[in-house]
Amino acid sequence: MDRVGEYAEILKRVVDRYYDLYRRMNDTQTVRLIDDKSHHYQIIQTGWDNHFRRIYTSLHLSIQNGKIYIHSDPTEEGIANVLTAEGVLPSEIVLEYQAPTLRQYTPYAKA
Repeated sequence: MDRVGEYAEILKRVVDRYYDLYRRMNDTQTVRLIDDKSHHYQIIQTGWDNHFRRIYTSLHLSIQNGKIYIHSDPTEEGIANVLTAEGVLPSEIVLEYQAPTLRQYTPYAKA
């Protein structure tokens, strides 16, 4: 299996793990979105807050240029830590939610 395929399988496992967690945590509708063609993996939550409709991206990961991009990460443990525990090298992980100018101060890829 090529690296993109390996990363896709890892991201699906991570999304599945957090999907189960988010689904049990609150009364919103939790949706798992997996797009193998464009390599985007997300969890979104939808629901009502009084008279306002809320849609929130709980987790958003993608594979671009052979690296894993973390677009949104509200987890306490940090998805980057989960990915490194799964065997992904820090140099293959981009913290997309951080400004490009700040990424140089992390052990992860700049882009």
